[in-house]
This record gives sequence, C-alpha cells and structure tokens, in this order.
Amino acid sequence: MGKYSNLLIRRPSIFVYKFFKQLSFDYRDALIETGKKMIQRPMKTIFYSSNIYLLIYAYQTMPSFQAYKNNLIQFRQQQILTSSLIRNKKIEIYMDTIETLLISDQIHFVDCYLFSLIIYRAQRRSNDNSYKIYENSCSYLHLKRHSRIIDIGAFNRWFILNRKLYEADTFDNINNEKIAL
Repeated sequence: MGKYSNLLIRRPSIFVYKFFKQLSFDYRDALIETGKKMIQRPMKTIFYSSNIYLLIYAYQTMPSFQAYKNNLIQFRQQQILTSSLIRNKKIEIYMDTIETLLISDQIHFVDCYLFSLIIYRAQRRSNDNSYKIYENSCSYLHLKRHSRIIDIGAFNRWFILNRKLYEADTFDNINNEKIAL
C-alpha cells in the first residue's frame, strides 16, 4: 500500500508543486524585467499603456442595440417637439425609414467588441430553424452583399444618429442654403 501511495499521491503532488513553483519564479522574473524596461523607456511605456487603456475603455463603453433604440426614441420625441415649419425634411424621411426598417426586422446589431454596427439587410429573417441556429452562433459572419451600415457606435454614442440630431432643426431654403434656427 505504501508503494502505491508513493506512486499515486506523492510523486504527482511533488511534480505539481515543482511546476507551480517554477511558474511563479518565471512570472516574477518576467515582471521584474518588464519593470526595468518600463523605467528605461518611459515614453514607450506611456504610449502602450494609454493605448491599452483606450482599448479597455472602448470595450466598456460600447453601445448596445437597446441604446440605439433609446436614442432613436429620444430623437423622435425631440423632432415631434420641433415645429413642422423648421424641421429638416430629409432628416424626417430618414427617421421614418429607420423606424420602418426596425419594425420590419431588417435592422440588425453587430457587436465588434470595440465598436458596434447597426446594419440594414435587404433579406428578411426566415422562419427556417437552420438559419436561426446560424444567426445565433455566427452573427458577425453574415454581412451579406446586400447589407448596408446604417450607424457606427463607440464610446457610448452613435455617430450618424448624433450627426442627424444636429441637422434636425435646420432646413433648406429655396437657394439650398442651410439656415439654423
């Protein structure tokens, strides 16, 4: 029994202990060397650390599809409060088109980890179960030929929707000059 205990328990546990001890020494040495390099090249350290922070911040503040819908609702409410005499007709048509596509389930959200995309696809979703499995497992792979990017979101904002919001209370006069009110 003592021989089997030595083979089954003691030897593997000694191996695991030595492995993790060597691993901890390796990580400690790598950390010390990295610290020395960081002290030797502070500008490079600041550059890389700020880029890493920017990527982490972009990932944490990536807007969701619900945020797009909420911004769309707020935009529509502001547009309703604006007088019809000064509303930009192109923006009004754009908003009606987006709402129609959203209702008909032709607008889709794509998560790109650092930014988000709102995409219009000409094909409607089918009731085929194999397509639904594909849609759920590989949503980022099916940018079809007839797709179009409607909006890009990053850092908690949707860029095209916000640009349209600034243009909403301007209208074109007869000479195609924009007049802000």
